[in-house]
Amino acid sequence: MGRVIREGLAGKYDRVVLYVRSEPIEPLFAREEVVVGDLGDLEALTAAAQGIDVIVHLGAVADEASFERIREVNIDGTYHVYEAARRAGVRRVVFASSNHIIGFHPASERLDETASIRPDTYYGVSKAFGEAMASLYYDKWGVESVLLRIGTFRPAPEDVRQLALWLSWRDGVELTRCAIENGPVGCQVVYGVSANTDGWWDAQAGWAAIGFTPQDNAAEHAQDIDHNVPAPKYHGGAFTASEYQGGIW
Repeated sequence: MGRVIREGLAGKYDRVVLYVRSEPIEPLFAREEVVVGDLGDLEALTAAAQGIDVIVHLGAVADEASFERIREVNIDGTYHVYEAARRAGVRRVVFASSNHIIGFHPASERLDETASIRPDTYYGVSKAFGEAMASLYYDKWGVESVLLRIGTFRPAPEDVRQLALWLSWRDGVELTRCAIENGPVGCQVVYGVSANTDGWWDAQAGWAAIGFTPQDNAAEHAQDIDHNVPAPKYHGGAFTASEYQGGIW
């Protein structure tokens, strides 16, 4: 997701600092610079955040893993991002939250940004932590957040569940741009999803808060999906299964 968004927004901002675990990133776009560091290094994050207006926080273990690994990267790392933002005077964090924060809601429920937290994985728990951290840092220190509960970011939907949760690449780039530029927002949940006919989320309030209007619809790809596969019982689909351990174990 980071690669697609970076390419889509290339050249739009006066200065872009790419905080990465290793080099090289080639080629660099105009006004980009690279800082090599780790989410575990608060001092390095704080130094990299100096003079930055908005942090887009996409760094994470992006699938289920052991709780220890999730805690190290997704929980401790997110705390470090917010604390670095506070120390450096960053105005806003755009946080990549996830649909897995609400994965155990039945698929028959249409949810909005006020839905209760029902994570389907340790990964989902880590995103719930991130949203709570965002709330604290806004209420106590005034650091704004846009909390993007991202659905499924793919070139096209791949199954029945993704017909509801698909976020196209084009819409994902525009969603991120709006989250960076528009506001003020306070601490705002926004569902990261395209304008899908069979969507499970009432996303209008969050979209309006950042001025986002999606252009794509998963229904345009419905003929390419195998509809013989049963629809999921829960928003989280297979991620809610007790035996699900993620693709990286």
